[in-house]
Amino acid sequence: MKKLFISIGILIIVSTGSLYAGEDILSYLSLGNRATLYSKGEISKYFFQDEKPEFLFNTDYKNSLLEAFSTLNITIGVESLYLIKYSDFPDIRNISLPDIYNTLLSVKTMKGIEYYSKSRQKMRTLFTESYEILNLQNLSPVEDPVFTAIPGYLKRYLLQTDKTFGENIYKTVYRFDGSVIWVNMINTTKMKYKFIQMVKPEKMSVNLFILPTDDGLLFYGVTAAETASFLGLEKTKKESFYNRIKAMYNWFLDQLM
Repeated sequence: MKKLFISIGILIIVSTGSLYAGEDILSYLSLGNRATLYSKGEISKYFFQDEKPEFLFNTDYKNSLLEAFSTLNITIGVESLYLIKYSDFPDIRNISLPDIYNTLLSVKTMKGIEYYSKSRQKMRTLFTESYEILNLQNLSPVEDPVFTAIPGYLKRYLLQTDKTFGENIYKTVYRFDGSVIWVNMINTTKMKYKFIQMVKPEKMSVNLFILPTDDGLLFYGVTAAETASFLGLEKTKKESFYNRIKAMYNWFLDQLM
C-alpha cells in the first residue's frame, strides 16, 4: 500500500474504538447536505468574517480549533467534507492508525500533487517542493521520521513551495490523545501573490480531519486566513484555498488506492 501524507495545517481524527454509524455522526448536518454527501461524496462552502465553519463533526479538539479561529479576522475561509465509502474502496477499512500517522509525517510525498485550475482549465502542480527543515534558522532538509508508537506531541517545520504563494515555512504540530490525531499547520512566513503580500505570518491555519465510520472514511478539511485587502483580490483568490484542500483529498485517496 502506498503511504499517505497530509500537509499544511492539518487535523486528523481516527477512532480507535468502535466505529460510529454514519447516520449518527452526521446527524448535525442538514438533510440536504447529508444527501449530497452520500450521493456526490463532497460538500463544501466558503465562510467569511464573523461566520463559522458548519461541517466540522464533534471532537474534543473542536473548541480548541474554533478558539484559534476566533483570533483571526477571517477574510477567507473554506471547508470541505468528503465521504470515502468502504463499498467503493473496501481495503481502506483495514488501514491502521500508525500507518496513517507515519504517512502524515511523510511530507516529501506531497511534492508534485496537482489540482484543477478553473481559470486555466487544466491540471496544475500545487507543491513544487515539500520537505521538513531542521529549524527556522537552518533550512537544511531532514528525513521524515517514522514511529512505531504514536507520540502525544510532535512539532516540525515544513518548507513548501506552491504555484500561487511561492515558498513558505509552516509550523506543524501533531497531537494525539489516544484516539484523535490533530495535525495543524500555521504559516511562519509572509505569503505573497506575485508582488502583493496576501497573508502575514501566523495568519493562516490549515486543518484536516479523518474519521472512520460504519460507511467509510470522513475526510474534513478547513482553512481560515486573515488576508490583506487589495482591490478585492482576496475574494478572487478564495479558490486557491479550496484547491489546497481538494488537492490533498485527491492525493490522500490516490495514496489509499
